[in-house]
Amino acid sequence: MIILKTKRYLSRITTCNPIILSFLCAFIFFNKPLYAQESHNNSRTNIDSVFTELKVQLDKAEYNKNRQAIINSHIKLGNFYERLGIENEAIKHYHNALEQHNQADTTAVYIGNKMSSIYLSLKQYKNATTYLTKSLAIAEQINFKKGTAICYGLLGSVAEKESNYELALKNQEESLAIFKTLSDSTGLAITYENIGSIYEDLEQYDPALNYFLKAKTYSKSIPSYIKINILNNIGDAHRKMMKPKEALPYSVLALQKSRAAKNTHQQASALKDLALIYADLDDYKTAFNYMLKYKELNEKQIESQNTELVSSLQILYEVEEREAQVKLLNTQHEVDTIRQNIILLSCTFLMLLLLGWFLYFRKRKKQQSKIQHYKNELLQANLDKKTQEEATLQREIDIKISALTNYSLHLSHKNKMISDISRTLTNIKDRNTVLIKSKLEALIKEINLDLSQEQEWTEFISYFEQINPHFFQRLKNAVTKELTPSELRLCMLLKLNLSSKDIASILRITPDSVRIARYRVRKKLPIDSKEDLQTFLLDL
Repeated sequence: MIILKTKRYLSRITTCNPIILSFLCAFIFFNKPLYAQESHNNSRTNIDSVFTELKVQLDKAEYNKNRQAIINSHIKLGNFYERLGIENEAIKHYHNALEQHNQADTTAVYIGNKMSSIYLSLKQYKNATTYLTKSLAIAEQINFKKGTAICYGLLGSVAEKESNYELALKNQEESLAIFKTLSDSTGLAITYENIGSIYEDLEQYDPALNYFLKAKTYSKSIPSYIKINILNNIGDAHRKMMKPKEALPYSVLALQKSRAAKNTHQQASALKDLALIYADLDDYKTAFNYMLKYKELNEKQIESQNTELVSSLQILYEVEEREAQVKLLNTQHEVDTIRQNIILLSCTFLMLLLLGWFLYFRKRKKQQSKIQHYKNELLQANLDKKTQEEATLQREIDIKISALTNYSLHLSHKNKMISDISRTLTNIKDRNTVLIKSKLEALIKEINLDLSQEQEWTEFISYFEQINPHFFQRLKNAVTKELTPSELRLCMLLKLNLSSKDIASILRITPDSVRIARYRVRKKLPIDSKEDLQTFLLDL
């Protein structure tokens, strides 16, 4: 875990001093913790006594049918299991307390928030949100402002874990506004710290640092573990802003306070941060020493937690085993009297079941064989039909493509011929009398009018859309700027893979004009400078 979290710094240590790295790796992988038997026994005794007392209280409350005492006992047991990290038992007792407690008051809000906190730690965000929504509705109904603020804070934490940072900030701001009206220093410090953590997740370290500093302003009136956590966060924010010198005093102060408070969790965080800070300062020896201290403390912390967890699980197992033995003794007599009948009936039923299964399987296998044979014949028939349909469609497409190509060439030839006639008549109009000149001008005008007719273009576009039904829609979606009608005609002719000479003849423009028009169309399409325009349109 340590190597994974400090990979960048260990690589730098390798460059400077490979002996230190070798020693660190050997220490991490081969150094085993020594278990203190006396500490284990003391922890087991303490957990056993607390659990026994809580269990006695619950049994007494259930015997006296004291509903409020039952609720309180379940809440205490839930807190006990939550502290030991046995989340499923904690949730069970909180749920039992919530079932017994059918009132909309502060206790219901407290239980709902505790359950949502556990689901949040288990990354079951949907369950956490469900309980928080119910708790928030109750808190707002009874005007329980502090409970409302806590609900919003937890909802913000859920949103942060789900990477919905906008919703997380919105919920934390709601929580912050309520804590301000209550002048709740602890709530304000925690909320400012939560907002700073969100900005830290977003890698916006400047606002994150500002919120951590705001949280620090309430350090005189908040619990010590929150103070230490704020100091660790301030130091870490400075370090992530590449300011290790500014980060160092805060992490050192966090380490001192965590040692004074005997808070091993915060002490481990401070040691790890100091190792990273000194690595940024290129003081690898000091960084290495802090990393070793962090590892040693972390192992002790894990050992202590595991000891408590094993003890609590063993106690829980022993209690459940005793309860199971009592139930077993109460039912043993009944089990003995009906055991033989159950075995006989079970064997008979099993034999009948096996026989029925065998007959059913054999019959089903025959049916499946017939069904599969019919399916294969049907699939083959469908395949033959589709093959014929595809061949027919392909023939139709080939005919239409051939017709469209011939039509475009015919159109090109016609336009060229008419253009030549128009040019010839223009040349001879000045060589004749005034009457011939007027008639020739009328003829030229009529020919030019015929060339500008859109009927052939309409019929041409109709043929084109039959072969390329979605070309214009795809072209419209692809362009960055709307194309003119003449540019659409150019794209259509390029799609038919016609040469610039043929296109110039069809459109009655020069090849240079075709080149300029191609350039203008290219500017309106999202294509690379090296990509060919006609290739792009052919693939569209």
